[in-house]
Amino acid sequence: MGIIYKAGEDPVIQIANEFTVVQLAYIRTGNGERLVVTSPKLGFETQLDPLQLECLTWQPSATFSRLLETPYGPGSEMRAKPLSTLMRKE
Repeated sequence: MGIIYKAGEDPVIQIANEFTVVQLAYIRTGNGERLVVTSPKLGFETQLDPLQLECLTWQPSATFSRLLETPYGPGSEMRAKPLSTLMRKE
């Protein structure tokens, strides 16, 4: 796990393993606070409000197993990037 700091921006938490990289950021919208979950390797992003996050805690592990049946996300188009491009120091 690491924290990415960029000038003028809020920090981003990055969690990775041998399969994926996920970044977490916090934002405020006109409708309240959100957790932004990004998969930079695949190019997907979602914003979750507090109730949606709590809903994750209600799920049995089988729910997450079903989500992994399509590990590269919905649809056939995959916008994957090599992990090495994400790890470059700027």
